[in-house]
Amino acid sequence: MEKVSIIIPCPEINEQTEKCIRECLNLDYDNFEILVFPDFKFKKYEDKRVKVITSGKTKPAFKRNLGMEKATGKFFAFIDDDAYPRKDWLKNAMKYFKDKRIGIVGGPNLTPKEANFAEQVSGYVMQNFLTSGPARIRYKISSNRFTYELPSCNYIVRADIAPKYDSKYLTAEDSKFCFNIIKKGYKVLYAKDVIVYHHRRDTLWKHIKQIFVYSRDIAWLTKKEFAFNKLLYSMATIAMIIFVIGLIFSFFDDTIRFIFIIVVILYLILILITSLHKGPITSFYVFIITIATHFTYGIGWLYGIFSQAEKTEIVEWNTR
Repeated sequence: MEKVSIIIPCPEINEQTEKCIRECLNLDYDNFEILVFPDFKFKKYEDKRVKVITSGKTKPAFKRNLGMEKATGKFFAFIDDDAYPRKDWLKNAMKYFKDKRIGIVGGPNLTPKEANFAEQVSGYVMQNFLTSGPARIRYKISSNRFTYELPSCNYIVRADIAPKYDSKYLTAEDSKFCFNIIKKGYKVLYAKDVIVYHHRRDTLWKHIKQIFVYSRDIAWLTKKEFAFNKLLYSMATIAMIIFVIGLIFSFFDDTIRFIFIIVVILYLILILITSLHKGPITSFYVFIITIATHFTYGIGWLYGIFSQAEKTEIVEWNTR
């Protein structure tokens, strides 16, 4: 059984981090260590499998790089401090590495049952195909498949091929990490049974802020390493620009106004249908936040195209 180093970056060790550590200690896998990286000094754990290493007030990418330097395992398992794994997380992931072509194995990060209302709404929004497109598999259980990228709240990578994270990015650093693994000739596998439970932002406003930061960062990454398959990230922005142009011209031409109204109505109907969940209140909020997510992502991506990655602030992570 190969040793796995579980790496947990965090601003501080709070209740959610403690739960993440507890659930990792309960994994049905016998050979692992847990490396936790808070900003400042924290208590030691009695369990020798847990090592707490202070990193200073740094971005998650820096903490993950530090984790890989300190780790002794042949595989690195990345999970966020506001997530926790299902008991069979590592056992299920490791079986896929029998295929030597696979460099990364990850899976869905599901909304926990104990999540509050805002988290549940955020989870429903993100698992909607009209919001996340093919990436919605991150937020729900789907069929196994190879993919271009997975989020670092849930993936395991071979230590001997793991690149460094780019610490200029606050959120898109895991996308770049996956792209670099693929460049080395390996595959990224989404496996439906490699599951963690991941808390969403605990208010809807924080969800919107998170979407803006992610879209901004992915725009920075797209600008730096352009490829045609990355144009998918710009779809929400293109749609938003078309909407604004259509709205303006609809004031001057009856035909354009008619087409614009029909398109908007069809869009709203599609969003409404895909927003139907537990009850009318939940469905209403999912409907509104889905639309807000589209526009926020579009604005964030546009902002990223015309700004520089070096201006990313650590506070955006510490105040989540």
